[in-house]
Amino acid sequence: MNQDAENSELDRQRMRLCLELAQEAEGRTAPNPLVGAIVVGANGQIVGRGFHKRSGTPHAEVIALDQAGELARGGVLYVTLEPCCHFGKMPPCSDYVTKSGVSRVVAAMVDPNPKVAGKGLKQIEDAGILISIGILEAEAEWLNRGFLKRVRKGLPWLCLKIALTLDGRIADRTGSSRWVTGPESRLKVHELRNKFDAVLVGANTLRMDDPELTVRDITDSRNPVRVALDARLQTDPASRFCITKPNARTILFASQSAINEKPNVYPGHIELFAAPSEDGHIDLTFVLSTLADQGVNSVLCEGGGKLAGSLLQQGLIDEIYWVMAPKLLGDERAISALQVGTTVPLAQAWTVHTMTTEKIGNDIWIHGVL
Repeated sequence: MNQDAENSELDRQRMRLCLELAQEAEGRTAPNPLVGAIVVGANGQIVGRGFHKRSGTPHAEVIALDQAGELARGGVLYVTLEPCCHFGKMPPCSDYVTKSGVSRVVAAMVDPNPKVAGKGLKQIEDAGILISIGILEAEAEWLNRGFLKRVRKGLPWLCLKIALTLDGRIADRTGSSRWVTGPESRLKVHELRNKFDAVLVGANTLRMDDPELTVRDITDSRNPVRVALDARLQTDPASRFCITKPNARTILFASQSAINEKPNVYPGHIELFAAPSEDGHIDLTFVLSTLADQGVNSVLCEGGGKLAGSLLQQGLIDEIYWVMAPKLLGDERAISALQVGTTVPLAQAWTVHTMTTEKIGNDIWIHGVL
């Protein structure tokens, strides 16, 4: 197998197109990865395109090869992830590729799923097809960062979104946080929810903000899995989180004792999950690993300062959106954006990498990776 990608500019251009195709299904393929593919015929023209739309539907390679038909013979298949070689909801793509007549397969990366992990590419190479691996590998890994983390570590990718004033406050001393940021930023939040598999909040946010956690004002949108943490089950059954019935799952994590004490309190569409807890604090690693077991690749946390601080302290945050509104409260008792609860020396401060900034409306969005 050719482990060194040819890295020609033409290969990179075509793989970028595959990545763009894959991204069209962002937030819709879990537990599967995002995959895009194109077929370039022997004449050098693109004769097939495809992307995986959602779990249980044809994979990107199959769609692109079907579209190409006989024009695939002697051509090249470009794909963002190694073709699968096992039966799941769909048959193995590697079989389909070997029968397609293509003379070369260019894959951005190997699939880390133990059921695949290079075996799909080996099958294709054993059929006499040239293999190239690693074209835009870093970009492909970023695209599928949620899937990769779930497969490798048993946890979903977690992105923290915090809206705050310039002096670092997410709410005034009464807990009021509507609205810290402007309408343009609020629309951006709905765009993010539309791309993440799940959205997560804590009990304080449920109580103070009464959020729906649905996607609104976005064309062709869908709702993420709505997840809330409430160890003592103090959430009002008449809250918008509870009474809203989106076309998506709604999960409430609580202690087993609280669930036992309050049977049949919540509407039937609310799924109650028992989680280990101590002093009213739910085990966050348990929550995230459970969501991973449920097929969730990515989580957008919109919780308050306590939940954000706990996630940060436990090393569970991968990515952040830090949204600063041009406002100042100047009140030392206003609610802080991060509440870690312990002393953190400056030398041990968490560092944000690959940071970018964007102005949306009057707000500044800082994006980075921890």
